[in-house]
Amino acid sequence: MDNVFENYERQRYKDKEMIIVLNRDDMDINKWRKKASQYKNVSVYQVPQKYKLGKCLNYGIERAKHSIIAKFDDDDYYGRYYLEESVNKMHSHNVPVIGKNGCFIYFEPKKALMLFRGGRQDRYQGFIKGGTLMFKKYVWKNIKFNEKKRHGSDVAFLSGCRKRGYKIYSVSKYNYVCVRREDVKSHTQKTPTEEYMDRCKLVKHTTDYIPYVTKKVK
Repeated sequence: MDNVFENYERQRYKDKEMIIVLNRDDMDINKWRKKASQYKNVSVYQVPQKYKLGKCLNYGIERAKHSIIAKFDDDDYYGRYYLEESVNKMHSHNVPVIGKNGCFIYFEPKKALMLFRGGRQDRYQGFIKGGTLMFKKYVWKNIKFNEKKRHGSDVAFLSGCRKRGYKIYSVSKYNYVCVRREDVKSHTQKTPTEEYMDRCKLVKHTTDYIPYVTKKVK
């Protein structure tokens, strides 16, 4: 819970709101709403556990007030310049879908900060990482998230964007970290740690990755 609110509060982008969708039946919505009351523009909803990710995303986006939607994963790290950079790039490149293809990954068991697909920055791409997905709301009005698939809703959404001719832009690697816990089964992406690390480049062994990933990008 704390990570969700810290990521939101940390963002320097001022005109923001956060919509939290709880999709486990055993989660205490009152506890979350009590925490949310300490912050500005935060709403908390709860949907049945049987809802798949796509349906949860559509539910939340439908209730969004603003014209830009940013998808945050609850267990990753979003630096203070994250929203600011992506929104600025969206405007300067006049692109409706944006995110990160290359990104930092922190493997908690190994205390290793690594770079995944490091060369694919500041360019148009066909794919971006789901945890960094940002798009204009009008795009979603034409392409909804798949509500039947258990996995791959981001991939299907991006595929729909490409078919519609919406450009997809990959921003810098900075200000976001995909955090990999020791329990691989707790992630949507089940790739074993060693196999995942083999596809990455080591940046630093550290217990504090924030100084290495934080950068104000123009």
